[in-house]
Amino acid sequence: MLRDIEFASEERINISKQIFREHQIPHNAFPVEPVQLMYSTFHGRIPSVSIETSRFMLYRLQQNQWINNYHFLLYNPRRKLAWNEFLFPSTPPSPNSEEMLKNLNENRLIISEFLNTVYGEHEISYERSFEALKWLKRTYRTSTNQTDSKK
Repeated sequence: MLRDIEFASEERINISKQIFREHQIPHNAFPVEPVQLMYSTFHGRIPSVSIETSRFMLYRLQQNQWINNYHFLLYNPRRKLAWNEFLFPSTPPSPNSEEMLKNLNENRLIISEFLNTVYGEHEISYERSFEALKWLKRTYRTSTNQTDSKK
């Protein structure tokens, strides 16, 4: 993760890669960037979140200065928790929004985890998993072929 300064910092990743090189262990890096937020992002990534709820969340993030001009989160949601208050109001924000508030609260835990991925400092992410699996498959085939040819 590009924003990770602890667990998967660039320095720690480089140290690990050096160790892998020294021991001739196949390795690759798949940097995971923050997710750009649009009105449909939450709905698109969490299908149980309605489009109305997705729009509300982006609006509230903008209103509370939590995203920059490029629509990336400015703050780490694990370290600064103010988003809990403005994203999950206790009363409907407007008349006729009871259903949206219900949808928001039903997805509260998923949204919380997704915000960590959106920020780009999450230890595990599906963002580049397809590429990683393809690389792993190629690496496995290559190592299997090399082992077979040595027999």
